[in-house]
Formats: sequence, structure tokens, C-alpha cells
Amino acid sequence: MIVDEGYTTRENVLAAADRGVDLIGSTMQPKTEAARKHFERRGVDPAFYPEKFRYDPESDSYACPPGKKLAPRATRRGRVGVVHQVYQARAADCRDCPLRAGCQPGQHGRMIVRRENVPAVAAYVAKMQTEEARAAYRRRGPVAEFSNLWLKTKLGLRQFCVRGLKKARGEVLWACLTYNIQQWFRLRWKPRRSAASA
Repeated sequence: MIVDEGYTTRENVLAAADRGVDLIGSTMQPKTEAARKHFERRGVDPAFYPEKFRYDPESDSYACPPGKKLAPRATRRGRVGVVHQVYQARAADCRDCPLRAGCQPGQHGRMIVRRENVPAVAAYVAKMQTEEARAAYRRRGPVAEFSNLWLKTKLGLRQFCVRGLKKARGEVLWACLTYNIQQWFRLRWKPRRSAASA
């Protein structure tokens, strides 16, 4: 199933994985702009943004730019499909640090949060990095965008004129049949008629 970016959510990725559907959508790249603005508002020096902290997989810990250790403190599951791993430095290490003003650690030591996708979402993100999946996603535009635009512009199908799921499906069915007949006229009937008259 190939879906638009607006439908590429972790909820849909998990639902597709549960049903065995091969989902193709946007790459779901993390939005770093909001995080950067958050640190700017707090007055954190760019030298102390989370990407400047070094991760050590053997000890499962981070090291801040001056070299102090941030140990794992908690695991949070606030959003569907995402696990937040919280790492925090010792309050004493941050209290005595000469670079404290630029780091803005707070009372209990500097804390950073690493977001990790659950396995099904992580597998989807890895798949969408492949050229094959990206090529499949690029095919969606020429197929879907024109037909959606035609239905909205030519038929005025911007909202349903009926109520209830059964009636709405009927309205969509008639709109799609109309579109298909128009395409048949354009692609098959008109060329044959032109060739016959020539």
C-alpha cells in the first residue's frame, strides 16, 4: 500500500505491520527544527546540543563535551511507536562545571533524551531508505494526485453530500466511475475515433 505523507504515521505503520501489509510512504525523518528552537529559547549554547554528546554503546551512556558521564535514568513511552531513553548527569558534576552557563543543566544535572523507534517502525524507516522503496513512493504522485485534483475540481467532491458510511462509499464509487469513463474516452475512444476519421 502506497500512502501520502499525511498518512505516514507510526500508528499506521504498526497497523500495517500487524496485518502483514507492505506499507510505502514518506521517510519519516525526525523534525530537528523544533528541537533546535527549544534549545535556543532555553539559552543553550550550540556546543551543548544533544548531537554534541558522544554515545558509548558498551556502557549505554553519553559523555558531554567536557567529558562527564550521563547515565541511563528512565524509559518513557509517551507516543505510539516511540521509546524515549532518558540519560542524566550527576548533579554534582554539573554544579561544579565551569561551562554550566552554556549547557543550562538545571538543578539535577544535564539531561538528554534519545528517541528510539519500536522494531516495526525502525524496520519501516530502514526500508524507506532503500532506492527500491523510494522509487515505488515516487510512482504515487502521477497516479494519485491528478485523479484527486480532477475529482475535487471537475466534480466538486470536496465534501460528501450524503450522511453515513454506506452512502458516502456510494458517492465515492460514482465519482471514481465517472473519472474512469473520462479516462477511457481520453485514452482509448478518442484516439480510435481520430484514427478512423483519418
